Amino acid sequence: MVLWIFGRKKRRFEDLKTKRMTLALRKLRIASAAIASLMNSIDKHIHFLKARVVGLKQRSKDLEKVGMYDEVRMIKNEIAEMQKTIKKLTVTRNILEKVKLRLNTLRDMSEALIILAPALNVLRRLIKDLMRVKPEIAYQINSIRELVYSSLLDLGEFTRVTIEYYVATSREAEEILEEAMKIAEQKLKET
Repeated sequence: MVLWIFGRKKRRFEDLKTKRMTLALRKLRIASAAIASLMNSIDKHIHFLKARVVGLKQRSKDLEKVGMYDEVRMIKNEIAEMQKTIKKLTVTRNILEKVKLRLNTLRDMSEALIILAPALNVLRRLIKDLMRVKPEIAYQINSIRELVYSSLLDLGEFTRVTIEYYVATSREAEEILEEAMKIAEQKLKET
């Protein structure tokens, strides 16, 4: 009789473990879909800003012909600010693409912390950078980061490694940021 009770508790624990893993994987799929949607939104925003820069450059040339140099200087300052925003958004898009790739390549629960912890670190830094420029995008990225973090907490209960260890010691996060910056600079040189 006693063995039957212990066997039943073990089975309940296994069912709970399976449910939490399923929930964690569902959260990761939701985060991946949210990243894809956000990347699409960022692409549209970048396209809009580039079109606006082209329009402002043309207006600047027209005003320069007329001799309105103060307005030309103001427009050129606005163009410079827009180009900085375009660069930040391009870097953001590249980082989100790397994070989405990590979410999609996740095969095993034990790999989750190793693969996704650097992504959490990168997303946290990205949120800080974007909060001044585009707070609405930073808010969306923060909700994605919270989804990934909560799913890793769920998965972390069944592994022996803590998330904070990987987030704190992540050199891969630096590599992701550097690679995204290089790609953004190349894309900006092409345009």
